[in-house]
Amino acid sequence: METYSDNWNACLLFRNKQLTKQLKNYQEASVLADCSSSLLLAMSQLLRLHQHPSYGIVRDDTEWQNLFTVIDCFYGNCLSEELADYCLGHQELKLCYLVRARLCNKAVAALFNITSQSVLKTKQRIKNKLSLSATDSLDRYIQQI
Repeated sequence: METYSDNWNACLLFRNKQLTKQLKNYQEASVLADCSSSLLLAMSQLLRLHQHPSYGIVRDDTEWQNLFTVIDCFYGNCLSEELADYCLGHQELKLCYLVRARLCNKAVAALFNITSQSVLKTKQRIKNKLSLSATDSLDRYIQQI
C-alpha cells in the first residue's frame, strides 16, 4: 500500500511541475499578446543584438527604456531597481542590461562603437562600484540578481 501511495505522490508532483510550467508559459504568452508596438520593437532589437550586433540598433532613450523592460521581462527582476543604490551612470546601466541579456563583450563594443578593451575597463569600474572582488565575475553577478 505504501508503494502505491509513493507512486501516486510522485505522479502528482510530476503533474504539478508540468502544470506550473504550462502556467508560466501561458503567462509569458499573455504578456507578449498585450505588448505595445514599442515593446515588440524592443524584442526584435534584442533578437538582432544577439544575431548581428551593430552600432545604432537602439537609437534613443525611449528605445533603451523599452529594451530594459523586455530584458527585465525575460530575465526576471528589475535590474535598474536592484542596482539603484550603486550610483551607476546611464551608460554603465546600459552595459549591465546588455550583460544581463548575455551579450558578449564584442557585441557590446559593436553596439556602443567602442573597443572590446573599453568594455572590459567599464566592467572593471562597475565591479569597483559594486564592491566585487577581483575574482568575482561581473557577468555572473548581474545575471544572478
